[in-house]
Amino acid sequence: MAGSSQTPDPDNNLINADLERREIFKFYEMFSVTATLQGRVAYLLMSIHAVNPYIMKSFFTNYDPKNYLFINMLYGIAIMIYCRPSMYAISKFNRAAFSILGSLMFNHSSMLCYEWLVEKFSDRPYLLTFFGFLSGRIMMLHLLAYCYHVDSRYRGFHIRPYPEYESMYRQ
Repeated sequence: MAGSSQTPDPDNNLINADLERREIFKFYEMFSVTATLQGRVAYLLMSIHAVNPYIMKSFFTNYDPKNYLFINMLYGIAIMIYCRPSMYAISKFNRAAFSILGSLMFNHSSMLCYEWLVEKFSDRPYLLTFFGFLSGRIMMLHLLAYCYHVDSRYRGFHIRPYPEYESMYRQ
């Protein structure tokens, strides 16, 4: 009982607060990874479905998943942008607004690209499907490279260097 009458140790409080913050961050990170993966899978499927919707209908179901895929694309990419280390410095409201706006711009421009591909290659469905898939991969790769660039230049957080993205800088 002698220990209960002592004054609280400020170092112990800081350690407990740090552990609690780390646990919250682990949950937050796990959620963001899951949501980002959900958005990427939806983006992958949409890159094929947007240019050739008959593939989904002939292989899976008669249901048109375009709206479901688009909503998941928006949600997943918005969460990915929201959870970037460079976004931690701004308020939660602005982070949410910037994330939603960035996701809308990226996904809408992707859909415009797919519409352009359909207009140019509508008579060649296999080539159209390949170009849809390829353009989706290229756009996603460049989105991730851009996010890495912004995060790596942010001074308040250190991220692990990725050699794949570091190669984009001049040596």
